[in-house]
Amino acid sequence: MPENLLTDIKIKSVKPAERDYKLSDGGGLFLLVKPSGGKLWRWKYRIEGKENLFAIGPFPKVSLAQARAARDTARSLIKQGVHPSHERQSVKQRNVAEAESRKRQREGTFAKVTAAYLADIKSVFAASSYRTKESRIKKYLAPKLDGLCMDEIGPNLIRPILEACKAHGAWAGIHVKGDLSALFEFAVVRGLAESNPIPGLRGLLRAPVSQSKAVMTREQIQAFYHKLQGYRGYPETSLCLKLIALTACRPGEAADAEWAEFDFVDNLWRRPAEKMKARRDHVCPLSDSAVEVLLQIKQISGAGRYLFPHRSGKGFTTPNRLTYAMRDMNLGHGATPHCWRTTFSTWANENDYRPDAIERQLAHVESNKVRATYNKALLLADRKLLMQAWADNLRALEHMAQS
Repeated sequence: MPENLLTDIKIKSVKPAERDYKLSDGGGLFLLVKPSGGKLWRWKYRIEGKENLFAIGPFPKVSLAQARAARDTARSLIKQGVHPSHERQSVKQRNVAEAESRKRQREGTFAKVTAAYLADIKSVFAASSYRTKESRIKKYLAPKLDGLCMDEIGPNLIRPILEACKAHGAWAGIHVKGDLSALFEFAVVRGLAESNPIPGLRGLLRAPVSQSKAVMTREQIQAFYHKLQGYRGYPETSLCLKLIALTACRPGEAADAEWAEFDFVDNLWRRPAEKMKARRDHVCPLSDSAVEVLLQIKQISGAGRYLFPHRSGKGFTTPNRLTYAMRDMNLGHGATPHCWRTTFSTWANENDYRPDAIERQLAHVESNKVRATYNKALLLADRKLLMQAWADNLRALEHMAQS
């Protein structure tokens, strides 16, 4: 069968008709002329006894010479028993894979993924939780992994890092493992990593048996106030511990408290939703004792943004400082700043205060969705009475400790 029957001049001169028609170049190659004026290169071939059609591309994007070269290449594939369309798809897939690989090498380093991940979650997490997560990643993961691509980080690299975390506490490795898994999931979704290897390390670390926060006894509370009298650390640390005791707030909520959140006219502490664990605005009534403590703090840090600024002058203090201070008091096993919440809750429930008011004061989210829908009230009147009674109870125990 003759080939190379067409010329560029002839192809350019052809006009569309009412229906499709073909101009043969020979050897199965032809130009399909569409009524719209489009000109498409097609090659007809047989493989395994069946006739097939291979779309080469449009003219003039694909020239006559290029169409013939594509036909010849396709013909050589046919001799190998390979469909040219299948080969073209394989080439496309290889090109996509190579492009993704180059992207991962360029943008998928652990350091770059970490920076993008932290920027992405910053508005989602409370400030204290975000700072803790950022600190863990920079302390335990960044020094070992920053220069590597995510795809280079496998179980053999991860395992010793997590094992080493055990030396920093039972939960350290668990939390770091969770951080690393979140980073991989973030990278996988964005095409910066092939897969998340963390599920393959299931069973490497076991979470310790959960224990409820300790409830402080009357004797421990008296000992707490007694130890504060001789406290030699920074005065704002002891005042922060007093504020936590009087408000039953989370240690992190006191640590990042800002003066703009306090209303000294109605004696309320208003924390915005983005700074709360439950992502809900929280209003805390302030007892007379709490206001007295705040006025003492104001003499130290009232000119700044935070009640308890970091000693470096940047940001606010860390809850760890409060934990260490209370640990040094030797009040007993498990006595931490967070214990004031369980202690307050136990005392309030034992004294028959309204359960809804107690839970609202603790900023707990109602687990019953139907009940939560109707329980939108702040219950401020009940909670003001509750917090003043709690403050009076603590004041009495403080006086007993001083006598």
